[in-house]
Amino acid sequence: MGRERRSRGARYAPTVSKVSPEPPGVVWLPSPGGDTHGSSRAAPDSIGARRRRRRRLALTILAASVVVALIAVLLRTPSALPGPAVPVLGVAHSVAADDQELNDIGDPFILPVAAGVEGDPRPRYILYWTTDWQSNVPTAVSYDLVHWRRTADSLPSLPSWAEVVSPPRRWEGPPGVSTRTWGPTVVPISNGWLLYYSTEEASSRLECVGVAWSGSPTGPFSDTSSAPLVCQRSLGGDIDPSVVQVAPGRRALVWKNDGNAVGAAVSIWSQPLAPDGRSTQGAAVRLVGADQAWEHGIVEGPAMLADSERGWWLFFSGGTWQSDTYDTGVVWCATVAGPCRHRGQGPLLASTPAVVSPGGLDTFVDHQGKLWASYSAFPSEPANAEQAMESPRVLELAPVLSH
Repeated sequence: MGRERRSRGARYAPTVSKVSPEPPGVVWLPSPGGDTHGSSRAAPDSIGARRRRRRRLALTILAASVVVALIAVLLRTPSALPGPAVPVLGVAHSVAADDQELNDIGDPFILPVAAGVEGDPRPRYILYWTTDWQSNVPTAVSYDLVHWRRTADSLPSLPSWAEVVSPPRRWEGPPGVSTRTWGPTVVPISNGWLLYYSTEEASSRLECVGVAWSGSPTGPFSDTSSAPLVCQRSLGGDIDPSVVQVAPGRRALVWKNDGNAVGAAVSIWSQPLAPDGRSTQGAAVRLVGADQAWEHGIVEGPAMLADSERGWWLFFSGGTWQSDTYDTGVVWCATVAGPCRHRGQGPLLASTPAVVSPGGLDTFVDHQGKLWASYSAFPSEPANAEQAMESPRVLELAPVLSH
């Protein structure tokens, strides 16, 4: 979440067929020869047949009741739904940056870059994060995930459709830096790299998603588009883009509509990207909404990870980022277009006294093949929303032990 974020704040029922009553178990026939007593008599063994049919009917009803009860239990028990067990993270550690300018690392995204790129003989990692009011997209480089060196702003200029919202004078931000540039994600393509981000659209004054290109992973990236990549204006705009590699040559965009900025409902969405990554294809699909108590009406910061059983984990943040109500959750999705189901009753990562508001979680594989989760957190709880604006968030790294 950026420093000046606005306050962020199918089940199915079984169908049970009605059991039609069977024909009567007794057939009354006239007495042969005109019985003078006026009585009729039952067909042979009619009483025993009636009892057997009644027992079968009772067993059928009992079996249907058991099935209904089992389905109800499954629906109430997320761990019983299809899919693997919830991901397990190892002990996280805070990254102590050597460069004091690496402050307030919100919505971190780490891109591994192989050796030899741009003539660098060593493999490296590039960190991008939400504006700190000194850069639109602050950027840093590391060779060991421990020591980081800040580089130039990866997105020094915003597109023509964007509004540059300058920080307060006391911050003295460089010209062209907007307080509304959030949630960067960078992916490689055949002729360079694409940077996805959100910033304010001048015409609507809502956040919208844009995409910029560069021949270098550290930029400068340039967005020459005349309109946003995604902007659901009727839903409050859009933020927090993330890209999912569905299969070779197939990617999807995942993001959040910024409904809480305008008092509207909030959801996380998915939509296929065109092969060049600069436009979308097909229709946007809603994956999840803010329907859990711990989310406090807000879900955001999505990122997806393939699971061990051909499905997908969708990580997201919920709650208000300036307080300890901000946590990280996860749902399991059958595909990147859903359907998705909660796998637990609470968040995956919740605030502790030393790690407050863990959010913006994404994953990456290091140069040794190890899977990591990166996210941001306050080292202590801000006293209020105003203090949160001036409190630096730190980068947290945790190994992903299973998924």
